[in-house]
Amino acid sequence: MLTTLVFGQVGINTENPQAMFHIDGAKNNPAIGSPSNSQQSDDFVFTEDGNVGLGTISPKVRLDLRASNDTNNAIGISSTTKSASDAGAGAIRYVDKSGGRIQVSNGITWENIASVPTKANIVARINEANNTQKFTYNVVKNVTNWEEMHDPTSNFDPVTGIFTAPRDGIYTVSFTFNFVNGPILANSSVESQIIKNGNTVAVKCLKTYGKSTRPAQSAGNCVSSIFLEEGETINARLLQLIDNTTSGGRGLRSSTTITNSFFGFNNLTIVEQ
Repeated sequence: MLTTLVFGQVGINTENPQAMFHIDGAKNNPAIGSPSNSQQSDDFVFTEDGNVGLGTISPKVRLDLRASNDTNNAIGISSTTKSASDAGAGAIRYVDKSGGRIQVSNGITWENIASVPTKANIVARINEANNTQKFTYNVVKNVTNWEEMHDPTSNFDPVTGIFTAPRDGIYTVSFTFNFVNGPILANSSVESQIIKNGNTVAVKCLKTYGKSTRPAQSAGNCVSSIFLEEGETINARLLQLIDNTTSGGRGLRSSTTITNSFFGFNNLTIVEQ
């Protein structure tokens, strides 16, 4: 380590300090003149004005990380258990809750700094061979094995069909289904459900049939808005009472080929409001 004292200035790893206290982390500054922007990117300075610069030798404020030639200028903020009054007005902390947020103390309470986090928006569909996913008569069953089309926040598990709320809020759910063609029992129904936390029915939607019909398709749609707390889950499931004779139960009408007429009838959309 090289330490230099020049006219009251202290330089570490440099013979050419540019401030009252100057550390050249990479020892790449020139012996004469000012370092370039790229050379400053690893420098630390403390100026006579009491300003500190990281990646810049010309800090304009008490702590300045605005290096001109570096994209790695993020600052890390952690949390604290201190009260807002103990921390004092102007203190800043990070809170790892509801997707993460920054708070500032006003001397009395911790206030959230306004931010716009990426909201959860799930678009999924069933993309499998026709009649693959079956539902036994009078046995409620989760709809699984979705093909995920859009999930910017990675809050949806397409295999299980379970969505986990990233933060407290209102979530609007749209679930559509379509069973394969077949006889439908008289006075029967298909109940689509939105399940909360694995076992609580949050929403029910009913498709009913008054009399026995010729072979037909049973389809429906369920749309609702649900309040979820961070970490709570929802998923879709079906209870069919239209077919008690088909071995293995009535299957969903589906296909793996977009151009096939069976494709695209079973969909799930979840939108954070």
